[in-house]
Amino acid sequence: MKLSKIVISLLLSMQFVTVTQLVEAGEADKLYNLCSKFPYNSRCEGYEVPVSLENRSGKKAKCLLSTNEKTKDCKVNITDNQLTFYVETGDNMTVLDGEKNTKQVSIPFKTIKSLSYSEKKKTDVGAVIAFGLWGLLAKKKTSTISIRFQEELEETRQQQVIFVTRRSIGRKMRQDLEEKTGVVVDLLDIN
Repeated sequence: MKLSKIVISLLLSMQFVTVTQLVEAGEADKLYNLCSKFPYNSRCEGYEVPVSLENRSGKKAKCLLSTNEKTKDCKVNITDNQLTFYVETGDNMTVLDGEKNTKQVSIPFKTIKSLSYSEKKKTDVGAVIAFGLWGLLAKKKTSTISIRFQEELEETRQQQVIFVTRRSIGRKMRQDLEEKTGVVVDLLDIN
């Protein structure tokens, strides 16, 4: 008897969470529609129109912002005075055709304290599945760039972001970052 009550309450709570998420998603859609049509409406103050990763500029990469997060898809731009990247956040949104919204993170070059770089060759699992043993010949060549930077407002606190990308993109990023920051890159493992 107790077990059936527990199961029923668990099922009801799971449905409640799902309904709550749908209501929140519906509110996001309504707010998007309102602010798209009437940007000066008081409910739109401070509202930022969601933008999917596909509609952001930059080179595709995987990003790791902290050690207790999973890697996320992102795009990276390097300008004259800062590195900017866009990372996916939150749930898929109807207004973005099922894509996630993105958050912009900017790192001024003057706050970058260290850079490290490595290259790896990994077996392309997709090629092995598609071509069998011949697929073992296909190797994915990747670059990993680790950037340690200081938060502008807190001089004692440092953060780290790690980018994993195609080797050609990674080499160009490394070269650009060295030139624009003046920081010498620590080469860790080059294959």
